[in-house]
Amino acid sequence: MLGVGLRMPPKGPISRLLPVVAVALSQAFASGPARAAEAPSSPPELDAAGTTWFLDQGRLELRGAHLRGVRVEWHAGTRAGADACVTPAPAAPLAKGEKAETCALAVPKDIPTDATFAWSPAPLPSGPPSAPAPLRPARFVIDRLLAPTAALDLSSGVGRLPVARPDAVSAVECAPARCEWQSDDGAVVARSVAGAATSVTVRLRLAPHYFVARGDALDTSLVRTVPVVHCGAAVVSGPPLRHAEAARVVVRLDGRCGADARELRWTANGGTAHVERTVREGDATYVQLGVGDVEDAQLTVMATRPEPDGSVIASAEIETRAAPQPRATLELAGFGRISFIPTNREAELHTPAVGDHARLVPLPVEGAYSVRLDGRKVLVRGDESAGGLVSLRFGYRFDSLPSSFANTDLGVVTEAVQRPVREASVPVALAVSLLDKAPLLELICADRDGRPQRIAPGAEASIPYAQRDSCRLVIHRERFKPEDGTQDVTVDVSVTKVDDTPRADAHVSERMILRAGREPRVFWIHGVRAQFDRLVVRVAHVVDEARDEAHNAGSQVYAHMPAAQWSIVVGQGHLRFYATAAIPTGLFRITAPSDVLTLNFGALSRLTWLDREGQEGLVGLELGAMGIGLAATPGFPRTLAVLGGLGVAVPIGNRGETSQASVNLHAWIAYELRGDVHENTVTNTGPLASHWSFLFGPSITIGNVGTTL
Repeated sequence: MLGVGLRMPPKGPISRLLPVVAVALSQAFASGPARAAEAPSSPPELDAAGTTWFLDQGRLELRGAHLRGVRVEWHAGTRAGADACVTPAPAAPLAKGEKAETCALAVPKDIPTDATFAWSPAPLPSGPPSAPAPLRPARFVIDRLLAPTAALDLSSGVGRLPVARPDAVSAVECAPARCEWQSDDGAVVARSVAGAATSVTVRLRLAPHYFVARGDALDTSLVRTVPVVHCGAAVVSGPPLRHAEAARVVVRLDGRCGADARELRWTANGGTAHVERTVREGDATYVQLGVGDVEDAQLTVMATRPEPDGSVIASAEIETRAAPQPRATLELAGFGRISFIPTNREAELHTPAVGDHARLVPLPVEGAYSVRLDGRKVLVRGDESAGGLVSLRFGYRFDSLPSSFANTDLGVVTEAVQRPVREASVPVALAVSLLDKAPLLELICADRDGRPQRIAPGAEASIPYAQRDSCRLVIHRERFKPEDGTQDVTVDVSVTKVDDTPRADAHVSERMILRAGREPRVFWIHGVRAQFDRLVVRVAHVVDEARDEAHNAGSQVYAHMPAAQWSIVVGQGHLRFYATAAIPTGLFRITAPSDVLTLNFGALSRLTWLDREGQEGLVGLELGAMGIGLAATPGFPRTLAVLGGLGVAVPIGNRGETSQASVNLHAWIAYELRGDVHENTVTNTGPLASHWSFLFGPSITIGNVGTTL
């Protein structure tokens, strides 16, 4: 609804008329479109004699009046479709003088001529749709009946010309020859052609309602002069490839025509074909032709005599096929698939089959990669100086060809993906090499006499403490193989004390990028600080998850289990003699006068055995001097005792170090340096107590200052 707004002046007669005018205009605009929609349009009219079906163009042309919106449906077996007239074009007036229109509708090119049509007018806004009325095209227009390169092959005595639409032909005439029309076969059969004839003129008469387009004109017959072929020819290399590089075909010629095959002029679909090779086998001649880029669904190869003769002596036709898309895979033996072309070792190439009697063969690319056959294996290796990306190229070969054409590439196709060309880094078997006489890794330390000795991996070894700085890891790069590529390894050195606590300042972890070389690499090992420190050396590969077998030092890595490991205890000895401070608590004097001595202090020397790892024995011989009875003990004087005996020691902290602390249990025989006292310390009577006594009890000792024997 359209509204009209007016500004009314405050006073005057015009102000009283404006509302009336506004209402009238509003009603006029509101009713106008509705009345226009209600006005019926003229019904469409079709000129039956003006309906033309252009078969090869996929177009149905209607002629009539008021064609806008006309809908045409078609049915051909199980297929059906429809199209509507959107924009008619003006045409010459109809017979009765009424204006005429034409409209073109789309129809598939491959439906048969017996398809049925029906038309219906454009549907009205209200009311049921009109029932479709049958429609039969009055004319069928054909663009061509014979192939552009059609030739009459008389090598067998009888020639045959296939016709594109057999239902359009009613009769045929030939000169100078006798021709027959075989509607069942859809071909013209020619006989009685003179041996000297180089061409035959064929007249095809069309059936009623069929026409051949000659520009804008229509004709009821087709006259065509086709060359005569007297030599048998056939393409024996299988379907040629469309859109392939350097496409080739192999044509078989009868022996009587193949002698001068190189002198003939060869064409493929009208373009020049180059003779690359001719081979004579038995009574036939095989001609290898380079046909360039093939684009059509069919390839016609023709051989003509040189100018000025120009007569056709052989012709062959064959269907083409789309070039296969190669999907190859590369694999390193023992490591699975890879996505690159290695430059330092060969990778096995796998190519899927592409059809019966056909195969794809990898082709080398100079400066990028080479190809080698090892039995049935295809091996690919990148050029050592190459880099960047490259696509694999394949030659298309046909196995049914004669043996002389077994290695002929009938086309070249290129893989859609591009692969990097780089070195493959395959982790070498470091652990396995340690068992050989010439290992890749060696840990060498000096013995007691300073002579170098090879440390065996996996077993705990021992070297003198004096030779603690003589150990070095030797990496024999001269024994690496160049095909293994770059080796990314970590060398991890850790030192632990006797009590198995690590020496943090002695830990070293170094990453190395190794390659085959002329000289070994030596890694010296330090960090031992005390006797019986344990030195552990580990060597492991570093694997980069982002790049298959090759290692990338800039990416996130993870370490595998160690490939080699050595363990060395730096220190040799069987006995340990050291001094310590002892604080016995609750020492018990067993001999008379027996009592508990609550506070005691002294110094002890201790002799005990050591195991292979420097761990002290549980029991040791002890000798020392101690002040006993330092706390007030009734009737017993404070005294100094010289003592000796056995002790059981359990270290509780800083084992093996100067500040070692232990808990102990002692059994001593002591000689007390004191005056005489009576055995009855309460009444101070009875016999005098002996200066010799037996002491038993626990203590805490601090210190471990001594030497290893």
